[in-house]
Amino acid sequence: MATVRTLRISLVCLFCLMFIAGFAYRSLRMTLHSASSGFYLLHSAPHNNSSPASMELELQDLMKVIEWPEPPGPIDYNFSTSPFKTEFHMPFPRATYYVGEYVEFLITARDHHGRLKTYGGDYFQAKLHSPKLKAGVTGSVTDHRNGTYTASFLLLWPGQVEISIRLVHSSEAIAILKDKRETRPDKVYFYGFFDGTNETMECNVELAGPDICKYLDAQTGESWFCKKPKQIPCNAYKGHSAGQSQDILTQKEASFLNKSVKEKLISSKVGTFMVSPKNNTNDRGICSSGLPNPNPSGFYYQDFWQSRVCRNRAFPTPSNVTKCLSGKIIYMFGDSTTYQWWNFLLDLIPSLQRQELHMKYPAPQLAIDPENEFAVQWQAHQRPLTMKYSDKEELHYIANELDRIGGAKEGLVIVINCMAHFISLPIRFYIKRLRSIRESVLRLIKRSPLAKVSIKSGNTGYLYIHGSDWLSLQLDTVMRAMFSGLPVTILDAWQMTSCHYEPHHLHPGPVIVKNEIDLMLSFICPK
Repeated sequence: MATVRTLRISLVCLFCLMFIAGFAYRSLRMTLHSASSGFYLLHSAPHNNSSPASMELELQDLMKVIEWPEPPGPIDYNFSTSPFKTEFHMPFPRATYYVGEYVEFLITARDHHGRLKTYGGDYFQAKLHSPKLKAGVTGSVTDHRNGTYTASFLLLWPGQVEISIRLVHSSEAIAILKDKRETRPDKVYFYGFFDGTNETMECNVELAGPDICKYLDAQTGESWFCKKPKQIPCNAYKGHSAGQSQDILTQKEASFLNKSVKEKLISSKVGTFMVSPKNNTNDRGICSSGLPNPNPSGFYYQDFWQSRVCRNRAFPTPSNVTKCLSGKIIYMFGDSTTYQWWNFLLDLIPSLQRQELHMKYPAPQLAIDPENEFAVQWQAHQRPLTMKYSDKEELHYIANELDRIGGAKEGLVIVINCMAHFISLPIRFYIKRLRSIRESVLRLIKRSPLAKVSIKSGNTGYLYIHGSDWLSLQLDTVMRAMFSGLPVTILDAWQMTSCHYEPHHLHPGPVIVKNEIDLMLSFICPK
């Protein structure tokens, strides 16, 4: 036992040394390879694992996956779908309902004058829930492309249930969102900072015009652009921060996206109804990589998420969590939603200690539990990031970081999240980022077959300016398509945040975060 304990402690110490040494190494490399042209060659050679033809083919296939019905032409506001006139009913009511059965509701879309819509493309979110039981499940909505929709729900628990359906966006609003996503990446821009001047410059993933600095990462092939400061060379670039949002909507376009007509519950005369119990066999297997997510992927009951993917577990106490994580190194890559996970673990586990690295968020953060011999690192994904100031030496592409992780035999856990900061950009940028991450994940798994890799889906509730759950849904659908069939776990935070009784928010409350983390732990420690 003493030998095992010594090895485990050494593992954590080694992690710390590698973490600190990694920053010194990267700082040196970036200094040596800064070029006067403004290109930062962070690594010696690109991956080049995908031909341009195959990449273009995948892009076309993914665009087909996220195709969305469009209005037949320019539509006046009064002819767009109204959440106050649209309604749903139960076309085939039954005397009794049993657990394990499906129940369907017909949504009939109407415009602001109450007239029936004749085409589809509206985006609805539906859930079946029992407030007293703290239970909820997401429903699936089928668009019949004629102004009607079917909302289908799987009955998963006995008791009194009710239905809630909200119109997130009309089809007319979605046409505007889609157009602005693809044609106006400048609607959200960033500030670039340079040594030798207090002047901040506009930066983005795409900039046109003269006097533009281009910063290329040779390994991933991704670029970052900034307007060049006066009298300052491009290689003086030192970091970026969130910038500003531009109002790009006309008065007419803004009316379709006004908060008075989006994210609104639609009415119905359907009341609550009772679901009777039925003996069902639990045929879920243990949680392991590569399992597909059924629809629905799970449900809440008494505030506990019961996965339909596998037999997930609850980890109610800090000791349950530390027993699972003992001897492991966990890398979390992503945005503020995975940072929420990192902070939750830090607050939950008394023996987990934040390490003082003299770097403020969103720089990488490290926590070590010397008592239970495990470590958790959080690191933001590379630009674009609408966060506080980030030094260029503290931000790195997830793909490059994964390629630096060695071939550990066991105890290696990777959690990846990358979505919210790409909402405002043309979708090709997101696909390119995910492709490089996917390739590096496959290389990592080849080096370390026992590594456990999880991809956290996006949360619902991205309701900031230029944000939308429809835009988030598009990216989430792309992510699932790109990682399907691979030996990774897709943690379905999308449904976990969409059917809970708490208000929709990009950063959900502790009860949802705890369930998300417990689901992750169920794949790390399935038994």
